[in-house]
Amino acid sequence: MIQLDSIDYVLINELQKDAKQSIKQLAGKVKLSITPVQQRIKKIEQNGIIKKYVGIVDPLLVDKKLTVYCQVTLVKHQEAYFKDFENFINSHDEIMEMSYITGSHDLLLKILLRDMLEYQEFVLHKMAFLDIVSNIQSSFVIKQVKNETKISLKK
Repeated sequence: MIQLDSIDYVLINELQKDAKQSIKQLAGKVKLSITPVQQRIKKIEQNGIIKKYVGIVDPLLVDKKLTVYCQVTLVKHQEAYFKDFENFINSHDEIMEMSYITGSHDLLLKILLRDMLEYQEFVLHKMAFLDIVSNIQSSFVIKQVKNETKISLKK
């Protein structure tokens, strides 16, 4: 693993807050010149600590008002079933996240949709055709209180 110092942590935290800051602005915050800041950021990126830079979209402003968490149970715990389900997940953009979980279900999905009708279409015309799925249990978000993308880092 790469060794990070306190300046690296400040840069990572700042880029998580606002990746559009200029190198000059970042250099001022860590009290270094531009070149060493560029080198540090390049090292952080090359080591995969910062995976990519993205624009975060407000789902409500693009008519994605329904967030659904689906707990999914597969028929069997076999590698082929897990791979098939991963292929299904990766072919559907409305599925924002998928995690393998412990407990009474195998997977947790976060799905972002326009409304309940679109959810119904998703379940009945996409998920229902998967013979590897034995159970789907869904929960609907009433109100989102916190949705943070920044990982808090301190050194």
